[in-house]
Amino acid sequence: MKNYVMVGVGGTGTHLLRPLLAYLKALHSNINEDWMVHLIDGDVVETKNLERQMFEPGTVTMNKATAAFAAVDAAYGDHVSARPEYLSEDNIGLLIQSGDVVLICADNFTVRKRIEERALQLQTLTVINGGNEKYDGSVQLFIRHDGVNLTPTLSYLHPEVKVGEGEDRAEMTCQQAAALPGGEQTLLANLWSATLMLTALHRYMIGITILAGDEPSESTWTEAQFDSRTGEVTRIDQRMSKYWNAS
Repeated sequence: MKNYVMVGVGGTGTHLLRPLLAYLKALHSNINEDWMVHLIDGDVVETKNLERQMFEPGTVTMNKATAAFAAVDAAYGDHVSARPEYLSEDNIGLLIQSGDVVLICADNFTVRKRIEERALQLQTLTVINGGNEKYDGSVQLFIRHDGVNLTPTLSYLHPEVKVGEGEDRAEMTCQQAAALPGGEQTLLANLWSATLMLTALHRYMIGITILAGDEPSESTWTEAQFDSRTGEVTRIDQRMSKYWNAS
């Protein structure tokens, strides 16, 4: 069983989910392997989410993971599960296991730090991290295999992840989490982030190698930065830094 763990099912996650499921269905049918996508989110759908997140008006006040599951249940229900909770120190050991692929769609640096720390405890984990502001953002690919980081961690060149900036929603009550101000994002930026996350997964799955043997270059990118206003994408292989060493 191949497990894909989507952390955060909001602005980026809802745009990624259906294309991801279609892609995985075709991929795993070809290799005859069973698979599951696990949706993790403790947040609820709010009216303000409807302008840029793929939720129907009738789902307002529903948990986001539950609402997203309901939207794809008829076509993919056997391959999707919903966990209506935030990723926390208490549940991360259960929810993320060695060999999983983790797709971070949460707008929270504390969650990214927590997932990075979990990855470094495991032998093998693939992490695709998507994040964006109002118009721009980036997608990172972090691969750990047999206890070795084959690409830089999420926090490499991104100190905001290292220190876990921002509130930890897993430690809050529902009322406290609901009172937090939402990040200013747009539909287009969420779509760009989702598209590049699926692109990163596809490149990894078909072996456009960043694992070994290739000299780091734009074509072996570990991070793609985008601007939805200009349509520009800048690709970076962070292993080109003279300070990078697999560890």
